[in-house]
Amino acid sequence: MNTHHESGQRHPNRDCTIIYVGKLADNPHWSFPTHKHDDLHEIIYVTEGKGLFTIDGTKHWAQKGDMLIYNKGTLHEEKSNPEFPLSTFYCGFRFAEGTQTLEDWVIPPSNNPIIRANRYSDELHSLMQTLFNEFSIREHGYESISGHVLKAILLIIDRQSRQQFPSGEIVESNTLAESIKDYLDTNYRQNIKLKELADQFHIDFYYLIHMYKNHYGTSPYHYLIQRRMGEATRLLVSTNKKIWEIAKLVGYDNPNYFTILFTKTVGESPRSFRKKNQKDMFGDKVSHSY
Repeated sequence: MNTHHESGQRHPNRDCTIIYVGKLADNPHWSFPTHKHDDLHEIIYVTEGKGLFTIDGTKHWAQKGDMLIYNKGTLHEEKSNPEFPLSTFYCGFRFAEGTQTLEDWVIPPSNNPIIRANRYSDELHSLMQTLFNEFSIREHGYESISGHVLKAILLIIDRQSRQQFPSGEIVESNTLAESIKDYLDTNYRQNIKLKELADQFHIDFYYLIHMYKNHYGTSPYHYLIQRRMGEATRLLVSTNKKIWEIAKLVGYDNPNYFTILFTKTVGESPRSFRKKNQKDMFGDKVSHSY
């Protein structure tokens, strides 16, 4: 057992605002490109199948009974295994205002972001099902029930995360590839040209591409597209912005070109992606505080 954690609960009675609750099922080719949520935390419970989750650059396979936790600001990418289609429940939420910045996380940043299937998995499945049902049916009192259910889920996550060793100390890395990736993650909305990027880091253009691909398995150009499309998917399902507005926000002045790239990357058009995902996630798009 990890003995470095404090003995008290990390967020025993902290109020939450649930932003969305949803369910993913029956889509063997589903994928969500690299994105992050700067203003909310997200938890995902795998009910069936398998999926590949890339979290802060590290790839993880998750399957039935596993729980994934994304602290806010965590870069992540998700993809279903076509042979074993992924089914999940998911929930996005915020802690109440006034939470200290250093404590505004679901699990400590150094901890493994996946809690593997264990003796609490059936209980978590039942709680996530209840949370989804309450938000779907929205009968009288569902707000209070949902708030209590989420707190129960977070307490189980807290209990289980204490029994896992940290995934490793957070170490500042100065490697060139990671510095370039950090730059792309921060400036992906800008009109980035790889030749200018190479000049900025004082390296040869071809060396930039070769070195980055060796480190991350993809070229900086394709990572930039993935990063932009990931942000676009987030905006499509979490806002009512028009598609041309989203295109501009992620770095494309030409909405038609954006639509072509999005369709090629995600596998369906922005309009189709929004129709399938926003409906399940938001319902009447009203947030509730607990």
